[in-house]
Amino acid sequence: MSHYFSERPYYSKLRVRKIQVTIRGRVFEFVTAPGVFSPKYVDAGTLLLAESMVLRDGVTVLDLGCGYGVLGIVYAKLCPGSTVYMVDVNEQSLHLAKLNAKINNVKNVKIKKSDLYSNIDDLMFDVVICNPPVSAGLDLNYRLIEETWRHLKDGGIFQVVYPLKMSDRFEEKLRQHFRKVETLARTGTHRVLLAEK
Repeated sequence: MSHYFSERPYYSKLRVRKIQVTIRGRVFEFVTAPGVFSPKYVDAGTLLLAESMVLRDGVTVLDLGCGYGVLGIVYAKLCPGSTVYMVDVNEQSLHLAKLNAKINNVKNVKIKKSDLYSNIDDLMFDVVICNPPVSAGLDLNYRLIEETWRHLKDGGIFQVVYPLKMSDRFEEKLRQHFRKVETLARTGTHRVLLAEK
């Protein structure tokens, strides 16, 4: 069985689709395809994080597990003085993220293949944003939190969205590593947490 968090997800035929979404009052267009997370529309968790994330301009940002690029592209567009790294293990996602950066005329992004921090281990970030693959299991998601703490500069922030029913468990893990954790936004299905190093 293949998943969107696989390196080369299986899909029978490439069916490209273009979606349009308004985020923070701006219209963005994204090309998507089978084999990536939420190909038919921007999922509720990503949308909530995109609308509520704290923006710092002039800093180094990481969109961890970028998918087809929504979070990183929105951040880069709204904070043109920042450098936004976008990484994913899924090659189809990376191909689409590069196309979407061009479509949205975003030039301050660096898109790389990486399994979590494996190919960017030498970099440190001021901001990390992420809609993690919760379905990949607790071990991977706990490792994601630990590795993010190690790759954040002092005072850096990790902004992450979880399904509401699982958010307490992940908040507890965040509090084991970060000095401050707070809720940025909440709906009936998702919760955005901000953790400060």
